[in-house]
Amino acid sequence: MRKWILLGISIVGLVTSSYAQSEKMKENAQNKVDELNASIVAEDTDLVLSTEQRDQLYNEYLEMLMDVKKVKKSGGDKEELKAARKKHNKAIFGDILTKEQRKARRKNKKSSEEEE
Repeated sequence: MRKWILLGISIVGLVTSSYAQSEKMKENAQNKVDELNASIVAEDTDLVLSTEQRDQLYNEYLEMLMDVKKVKKSGGDKEELKAARKKHNKAIFGDILTKEQRKARRKNKKSSEEEE
């Protein structure tokens, strides 16, 4: 009987910890979308991300975070991490954002770097 109780507690603990991690990933992905939108809007308020773009970016960032986690878990090196990020960044900055949005983000990034 004790074994079954311990097994049940262990399962509940594992499920809870995995749920908390996935919630943190979702929160991180949403934060990245919000930061990107803020950096674009800081240069031109007309270039705000559409709802469709926000959804696509959220999914892409979530996939990137999961891929990075897989690489780290498997003991991958810096090159593997870089490749995983590069694949998703290409989709984000090449396919999802418009040319004007990319320019606005780049301009905002340069101006914020100069201030530091």
